[in-house]
Amino acid sequence: MRFGRWFWALWAVPAMVFWAATPAAAHPHVWIDMKVGIVTNADRQLEALRIHWTFDEFYSAFALDGIKKDENGHYPQKVLDELAQVNLTNLKEVDFFTEITANGKKLALAAAKDPESSWNEKQGRLTLTFTLPLKTPHAAPVQFRIYDPSYYISIDYPEKGRGIEFLNGPHRDCKISVVTPDVENVWLNLPEAAFTGNNATVGQGFGAHFASTATLACKKG
Repeated sequence: MRFGRWFWALWAVPAMVFWAATPAAAHPHVWIDMKVGIVTNADRQLEALRIHWTFDEFYSAFALDGIKKDENGHYPQKVLDELAQVNLTNLKEVDFFTEITANGKKLALAAAKDPESSWNEKQGRLTLTFTLPLKTPHAAPVQFRIYDPSYYISIDYPEKGRGIEFLNGPHRDCKISVVTPDVENVWLNLPEAAFTGNNATVGQGFGAHFASTATLACKKG
């Protein structure tokens, strides 16, 4: 059984084109609809993100190719769970495509946990869910972006400004805002260096231009 195959392929292929890609060729080949749950503590500090990635139909079919369904026509949950655990290990190498910052500085991430995979038969789509804690809880304001630097994979919220919620109940003194770039405007306003720089420089942060930025802000007191 090819546990880890789908994420290995998903991240190995971009890695191969990462250094050879040019901006003209840099466009998504895989699409992920994302939802994020915010976990805060009693002091209104950010503790963790609960991240949900739902892959497009074509990639979902590729990911589960060769895995047999059970007598009820479902993929065995045990297989999906084992798959999720292996893939979480692989994602560690790329920091889970997640960047959490405060005052412009990156915050250290702890080990991801509680991985789950689920299959939506009606939609034909695979979802990976996991919790990504901070090593140390941090007070708001905190920002986070989740994106593939090479832009081989498009990771974004299915609806602008939606797809993020507080998991431990609503917070009267806290709010979440999301800024989603307009893709067409991004292409029109890319700096000249993105088209004339060497491929390594371009690839390292190209996807950041298209990444949505979420901000957690809380009233003081």
